Amino acid sequence: MIEALIQDLVVKTKARTGASEELVLWAIVIAILSVIAVVFLSVAAYVWFANFYGGVIAGAAVGCFHVLLVTAALIRCIVIRHRTRELALAEIKAAVKKQTWWTDPGVLAVGLEVAKIIGWRKLAPFVTAGVLAAAMSGKRDRGADDKRAH
Repeated sequence: MIEALIQDLVVKTKARTGASEELVLWAIVIAILSVIAVVFLSVAAYVWFANFYGGVIAGAAVGCFHVLLVTAALIRCIVIRHRTRELALAEIKAAVKKQTWWTDPGVLAVGLEVAKIIGWRKLAPFVTAGVLAAAMSGKRDRGADDKRAH
C-alpha cells in the first residue's frame, strides 16, 4: 500500500518536473567533467595555443571548445527531461484507466453478500452516505484536474 503511494508520488513528480535518475546522473557527470576539463585541459591547451597564436586567440579557442562540450551536455539533458515527462504522463494516463477498488467485481460481490446478511433497510443510510461521499470526491478530483490543465 505504502509502496504504491510512493510510486504514485514519484511518477507525479517526474511528470511535473521531468526529473529522473538518469537526468541527475548526467548532471553529475557534466559537473565532474566540467571541473576536470577546466582544471587540466584548459591550462594545457591555453599554454600550447599561446605559443603558436598568442594569448587572446588561445583563450578564445579554449573557451569555445568548452562551450561546445557544455552545449552538447545541455542538449542531452533537455532531451532526457522531455522524454521523462512524456513517459510519466503516459503512466499517469494509464493509471487513470485502471479500475478503482470499489468497482472491482469481487468487492461488489462481497458488498452484496453483506447487504443480504444484514438487510437492505438497515444498510440504506450507509450506502447513501457512501454514494454521496464518492460523488463529492469525484467532483473535487475533477476540479483539481481542470485547474491543472489550465
